[in-house]
Amino acid sequence: MKTKFSFNLFGSFRSMEQFMQQLPYAVLLTDQSGRIIECNEALLRVTGYTRQEIVGHHIHVIIPCQGTMEQLYREWTNKEWESPLEVEWQDKSGMTGRTNVMVLVQDAEDPLYLVHLLNLAKDSNDSLPQRLVTQLASDIYLGIVVLDRAAKIIEISQMACRLLGVERFNVLNQHIDKAFEGIPEEHRLIKRELLKGIKLQNKAMSWTNNSQRYELLVNSNTLHDEAGRIVGAYVLFKDVTNLRSFEQKIERSDRLAMIGQIAAGTAHEIRNPLTSIKGFLQLFLQSFGESGMERERTYTEIMLTEINRINSLVSEFLLLSKQRDVQYQIVDLNTVFEEILPIVNSEALLHGIDVQYLPAGQLPMVVGDTELLKQVFLNICKNGIEAMEKEGVLSISHHIDVEGDKISIDIHDTGPGIPVYVIDKIFDPFFTTKEEGTGLGLSVCQKIIHDLGGQIRVSSKGYGTSFHILLPYI
Repeated sequence: MKTKFSFNLFGSFRSMEQFMQQLPYAVLLTDQSGRIIECNEALLRVTGYTRQEIVGHHIHVIIPCQGTMEQLYREWTNKEWESPLEVEWQDKSGMTGRTNVMVLVQDAEDPLYLVHLLNLAKDSNDSLPQRLVTQLASDIYLGIVVLDRAAKIIEISQMACRLLGVERFNVLNQHIDKAFEGIPEEHRLIKRELLKGIKLQNKAMSWTNNSQRYELLVNSNTLHDEAGRIVGAYVLFKDVTNLRSFEQKIERSDRLAMIGQIAAGTAHEIRNPLTSIKGFLQLFLQSFGESGMERERTYTEIMLTEINRINSLVSEFLLLSKQRDVQYQIVDLNTVFEEILPIVNSEALLHGIDVQYLPAGQLPMVVGDTELLKQVFLNICKNGIEAMEKEGVLSISHHIDVEGDKISIDIHDTGPGIPVYVIDKIFDPFFTTKEEGTGLGLSVCQKIIHDLGGQIRVSSKGYGTSFHILLPYI
């Protein structure tokens, strides 16, 4: 079959690629010389080639012929055929056959040629097992990778491609060493050892791709022929990241509840004697001052400072232990930052830190408690300033979260960052890296934001740390 129809209707080259992938039969795109520019998955499946083995090569690797594509097209269109145009084709192993062909040519100064091999299509009479594999491979929630005995990828699902950071089209028929080159084998999710009979059942594994961490349940096994010989292997994995995150939140809530029970039962018993001690120390302070006993007066001031610190710790316990009577109202975040920035700047000045406030326009209104929000922002800014020690920049900015329903207040420092083995623990009660820290500051901040219907996220990539405080806005 021959035609001179234009395919400008396909629009951009990206649209052309998408169109080719949707076709049920093999198709390839060449330039005038016959160099293959692109092909589709159907062609790879029928011929056994990888994309890298076809793209950039002459069309004669598929259609044995001589001359340029322009010459072939002219030859084909000049012939009078009583039946559809038929040509010879060959696969990677050298086996040949005949197929009907249709060619579309682009109406341009340097035209491209879209060659349709109409008989080279997926068999519509696939067996039930094959249909099952195809269906599983299209499941967006299930990762599946099937290897042949040579460790080549003969099937891979879209979910597996997304998680492994590869393009399905680029790894089909590709050896796993080539498909995942650059990743040491001991760190790969898909390994050659699978073909040696290694079997996994619901093994919990962690996998990181593009700084995003996944929690997986992995199953793998080998495939055998009638004689019991290994002919391939498969890997199935399920993304349970959200489930694991949910479990961690429950564990954290249980810990907070336990601390709350302890705090509720002891806080008042601690405060009563502290009130008496503080009262007597204040009398001593006044008396020592009147008597000129400066050394004793200094000691008393130190004791009062420590008493106040204990009181502050008890207050944080109480905040974790019960739902605070939050004063819900419409809060203008612009006003909140106007009031806390002088405090942040003063703290930064003492540590030699620069502060950059970079709002992208006016901040929206939120529903919350003004004083509690100030406490959160001040606490996180103070942590960032202390992390940088004597130099660095503290940046405060905001953006609308991608989900579109929250405003994210972003506080970034240029300190040393938070180690990977620590970052999952920073919101745990009593966990601290400071010599004099209580380990309750971030736990309190998290609880305040959660009570307001928001979230706190943290990211650190080895240099600097960013806290993102997300709040529903009006």
